[in-house]
Amino acid sequence: MYKPKPNDMGHTIKIERTLTFTDENIGDLLVAAFEGGIDYWCRMVRIMFVPEEHLGKYEYASDVIALGGVLELYDAESPDTWELTLDKFLNGLKMYCEENNYKNAEDLMDGHDADTADAIVQYALFDDVIFG
Repeated sequence: MYKPKPNDMGHTIKIERTLTFTDENIGDLLVAAFEGGIDYWCRMVRIMFVPEEHLGKYEYASDVIALGGVLELYDAESPDTWELTLDKFLNGLKMYCEENNYKNAEDLMDGHDADTADAIVQYALFDDVIFG
């Protein structure tokens, strides 16, 4: 009888899943980032662009990304700036969810805090968490 040798490294399978985040979820994560999450490395956030069809449809900078706008973030200690777009933010959100093995959006939204939002924005801008 054949007895296979155990694989000490384990066997890996890839599981893909889809997580859906609303515009409100995106805004909530950005509020957490702007109100304490990124303030140790980002001194200011400025609205750079809002699509014409959405002018007047936002109240805060945290609303702009979900509308397809662009924010500019200013480094706290240098003249460096970075542009944050919806595509970049969604990529950062994806990276964070994969890194932390989130299975659904609700779990992230129920437990997010300023540190979560900080990491998401850093993933969005730098593809890594480089501050903190």
